[in-house]
Amino acid sequence: MQQPFETWHVTEPEIMDTDKYLSSANAPDLEEDARLCIESGARAMILNCSAMSYATGAGMRAFLNIARMMQNAGGTLAVKGLKGQPREIFHACGMDAMIPSKDAAEFAPSLVQVA
Repeated sequence: MQQPFETWHVTEPEIMDTDKYLSSANAPDLEEDARLCIESGARAMILNCSAMSYATGAGMRAFLNIARMMQNAGGTLAVKGLKGQPREIFHACGMDAMIPSKDAAEFAPSLVQVA
């Protein structure tokens, strides 16, 4: 007789650190890592971008794709620590209208609601 699968209930937001650069070279890896977290039960995710110093449109597309995956799973996504060029492109692309973003110092975990 097969054992039933164990169900995990994540009570804390999943915090994922981004690389220093986010471009077409590594954006698919970030998306894959996020997808695996979501499949493992994460329904609240924070992308820690405090180390990021450069991002391209492909990087912003990865943020959008992760936000969509989280939304489809009934979860939420927030971004913290954006500064410099990544922050500028995030706002220029209108991502701030879809994904909550705070500076690392003012970030409140309450941005991400956990079930």
